[in-house]
Amino acid sequence: MIDAYYQCFRQERAFREVLRRFRLAYPAPQSKVVIVSDGGDDFSHIAAIHDCDYHQMQNKTNNKNLVFSKAESIFEYAHRLGTYCKEFSNSHFLLLEDDVLTLKCVQEKTLLYDINGCNKNEFFDQPVSHELRKHNPRLSSSKKIWYGACGGSIFKTEFMVNLLTDKSRLMEEARFYCSRASRNKWASDAFLSYLCLKHGGTIGQYPGFCETWHPDYGDRMVEGSIEILHQYKRLYEHNS
Repeated sequence: MIDAYYQCFRQERAFREVLRRFRLAYPAPQSKVVIVSDGGDDFSHIAAIHDCDYHQMQNKTNNKNLVFSKAESIFEYAHRLGTYCKEFSNSHFLLLEDDVLTLKCVQEKTLLYDINGCNKNEFFDQPVSHELRKHNPRLSSSKKIWYGACGGSIFKTEFMVNLLTDKSRLMEEARFYCSRASRNKWASDAFLSYLCLKHGGTIGQYPGFCETWHPDYGDRMVEGSIEILHQYKRLYEHNS
């Protein structure tokens, strides 16, 4: 069993399907789902159908597609995640988003990293990479450092609780990261990956992960080898 964390806003149609698919694979109460509505629509009635913990909150992150405008917002996202992942009892949790579909149970023996799920074509800016090489010996010879933690990624719960618990350190890290990264990299996935690697963690891929732009996406859908699918936006309502 794995748990799940889901920050939502609107997109009710996608929200319903994301939860339905997850619960088909991971029923309650063995798997806990925490949902945070970031100042968006009230989906508490839908969450209740699927036995999820729902929190309606003010929009403090002020983001577009989880790219933030200031360090305080990136801190707020990470702090919320750290607060709620303390409630999980399973060894791993899945990061759900409106474009993440659970197609089948993940083979937990394939989850080899602290953050499982990455795009090896997305790289940190060089000032950030320089900082990571100083703190993580495994990265000392890496010319470019890619990152993960996008929707559909699976996190080791204990590692993330320890990483995100210290509130003052987390604020300092957010400010430092934003002082080194270009504004288009002030994103949740890049920041969580930065924290992970800076503090000795590991990031890699798991074989059940797929994104709709992957060249083998169609073949894998036919053969049924996808466990978690990211970037599935066909359920989006464009006026939301």
